Amino acid sequence: MADPDQTCNCIPYQNLCCCEPINGISVLQPACQNLPNGSVVNNPAFVVSENKSYWTYKFITDCSKEARAISNFGILICELISIGNITVSEKLDGCGQYQVVPFTLTKSDPNLGTAPQGFQFVKVEINDRYEKGISVEYRLEIIGNYPVALQPITVKAGPDVLVFDCEECFLVPQCNPQGNLSITKNCSHTISNNQAILLYSIDVSNNGNGTLTDVQFEDRIFISSQLTLGTITVAPPTLNVNTSIPGEIIINGNLGTLVPGGSIPITYTIPIVNVTVPGKYLINNTATVAAAGTKDSASCLTNLDVVRLRADKCCKINGNQGIYTLTIYSEGNSPDIVVDLFDQMQLPAGITIQFQSLSGCEGYFSGTTNPIPLNTNISGSAGFDLICRNALVPAGGTYVKVGSYILVSSSVIGTATIQNTITNVVPVNPVSQVLLGVSDVPVSANIDVQLTQVCTKQCQ
Repeated sequence: MADPDQTCNCIPYQNLCCCEPINGISVLQPACQNLPNGSVVNNPAFVVSENKSYWTYKFITDCSKEARAISNFGILICELISIGNITVSEKLDGCGQYQVVPFTLTKSDPNLGTAPQGFQFVKVEINDRYEKGISVEYRLEIIGNYPVALQPITVKAGPDVLVFDCEECFLVPQCNPQGNLSITKNCSHTISNNQAILLYSIDVSNNGNGTLTDVQFEDRIFISSQLTLGTITVAPPTLNVNTSIPGEIIINGNLGTLVPGGSIPITYTIPIVNVTVPGKYLINNTATVAAAGTKDSASCLTNLDVVRLRADKCCKINGNQGIYTLTIYSEGNSPDIVVDLFDQMQLPAGITIQFQSLSGCEGYFSGTTNPIPLNTNISGSAGFDLICRNALVPAGGTYVKVGSYILVSSSVIGTATIQNTITNVVPVNPVSQVLLGVSDVPVSANIDVQLTQVCTKQCQ
């Protein structure tokens, strides 16, 4: 099997295999390789956390007269590897990062010949991406781990088919002689109508040469007891679902027989119908599959943010100035959330005011798209819609917005009330977080206008 990934020292630079040039072309296999995450590891390498193995090869074409540009080449791999389980990436020397390139899988090819028993060619067509005088690396990214075999690499350059078959070369993935289980797993969640649904997708495959019987599957999902589960849907439906242990979901069963190269997809959905306490919920799990002589496991993690907010509104008077303070509080262990705040103000007849600033919020005459003018007399009766967009309410903190107006004149007899109310608080991205609610909405703070202004809900 490919060795687990370990840090590889590139200096002094070493090759596992370096064949003599043929017609100006050399093929080699470096001792170290770059993974997609940027780490430098052994070649080949198996990354347990990804359930993937990586295999890197290098092709060099010099500038001699006899050298011809590479048209295509073939690397031998296990015949049971399907095209959906392999990615081929190309890195041109001096031209940035690896780029995914198209390829085909074939047992027989007019240029490459017939693959040995148990193998198939990964064939890459160059299609004039480069000519001579270049060094190019190719990285195969394959789901699962495989035993290592020695096989040649075949190159088509001009009219010539060149076979690089030097001693101890090249290290390629061969099929397991017995049945061998491999499992890959993805987990995520969606939020619709403020309700979360956990989504799991698993693929169990046999990348060995022997048939496996009595394949047993088990997945343990660790989930907070603060989350109330709905009806869990599982495919295939023959799997059992056990929720009797608080904080844990167990899904298990017998998958039956798995032939060489075969796979079984498994999916399940877990609705979260209620959450009692806000917080950042980490839901982790490990799925295991086992049969006689072989076993594999895969884990994944999904994070569910649940938020609860509280709103408050108060006011104060400073001479002829009326000041409103709007506050949104983060409740409990709620994570950060970005919301849009909707506020409404009602000006009675007989009163004239001027808005000096909207404090970065939008302001319109109610029911219209006509903006509120600043430093301009506005007489009642009038209504105003104020919207504060993309307001960040930090975890454990508050969002505060202060708005004010100047009372220019009043012709009322008795008392008239300027009403100001927070009408709604809406998440900017409702599909990313569950909002348990916003307490105290709607909430008002009114200012009564008599001979003077009187705040009915004084800010402390």
